[in-house]
Amino acid sequence: MKKILCPTDFSKTATKAAEYAALIARQAGGHLTLLHVVHLPIVDTSETALVASELLGEQMQDAEQRLKELCLRMEEGHGANRGGGFTCDYIIKEALLTDITEHLTKTSGYDLVVMGTTGGGNALEELLIGSNAEAVIEQVKCPVLSVPSTAASPQIRKIIYASDYEKDDIATLREVLEFASLFGASVDVVHVTKEASESGREKAERFWQELQQTFVGAPIRFQEVISRHRDEGLRNYYKETQADMVAILRREKGFLRALFTQSLAEKMTYQAEVPLLVLKGRK
Repeated sequence: MKKILCPTDFSKTATKAAEYAALIARQAGGHLTLLHVVHLPIVDTSETALVASELLGEQMQDAEQRLKELCLRMEEGHGANRGGGFTCDYIIKEALLTDITEHLTKTSGYDLVVMGTTGGGNALEELLIGSNAEAVIEQVKCPVLSVPSTAASPQIRKIIYASDYEKDDIATLREVLEFASLFGASVDVVHVTKEASESGREKAERFWQELQQTFVGAPIRFQEVISRHRDEGLRNYYKETQADMVAILRREKGFLRALFTQSLAEKMTYQAEVPLLVLKGRK
């Protein structure tokens, strides 16, 4: 994850995400691009088209100035472009955020998107980025880290990975462990089940043995959590262990599909205080 794209609308939510993006870029020795999109209003006459064009020009100039200032803060606060271990630039486009994000991740080698979510805030300025978070997660193929404005100051010491005991968990865990290694962080693999059972315990034990054999010496542990609601089980474990991030694999089907119903996506990305790293399954 050495080339990071961070959409911003200059709100508090987006600023928090930019702080996380800078931390990751610095630790990875990578490159961070700040992205701002401007939308051209729909017009129906030549007169309104002229006004819209002038407005767009003003918005582009204002956004470019604010992006320059944000880049400068990255340089002064994090050492970007100044021997701090990573570089930073910006892009401003007239486009839809989801479309340009998908295009850049496909064509320009960005392998992580970091963006803000509303995180329980209702301020109008927080909604532009926040309301786009799930759409970006849905559309792009690379990992997406969503960061609520209520998240703690960026630090990554412990990551929770939500598991479904599936084969693709192993490949995804390899990605998560590689990411965690940038920070010297540990990974707790957590499976939430509604009730304890003998067959469940046997399956958990087999899975844990496979993890130990696959990731010899890795800072990883396994925990099965009993909870009627999977999102609550994850959230409670997150709070109890004072973790810093939850990582999940978005599948087409299976246990974790329930973690991406519309209502739960809103809970996890809009209302939670949990930085959420969403990885994509490989077909």
